[in-house]
Amino acid sequence: MHTVYIIYSPSTDQYFIGQSKDLKITLWQHNAKTNPATAEGKPWEVKFTRQFATRNEALSLEMKLKNKDRVYWEELINNPQPAV
Repeated sequence: MHTVYIIYSPSTDQYFIGQSKDLKITLWQHNAKTNPATAEGKPWEVKFTRQFATRNEALSLEMKLKNKDRVYWEELINNPQPAV
């Protein structure tokens, strides 16, 4: 399974969107500051996840989400049922 996720940093008030085969390890990496894009945002909190059978499906949603704005992400987080 591949997971598309949105994480949030209360300390920087920023969201980050990604996809991972192992979300637990990926979240640890974000919080361990091993990813330069998220190093300043610790602690990161998972706000949204959606699982897919293939990496291609996950990448497709990740790219769609990255082309949306913060208002869209927050609506998705608060109401995760609608199609993306």
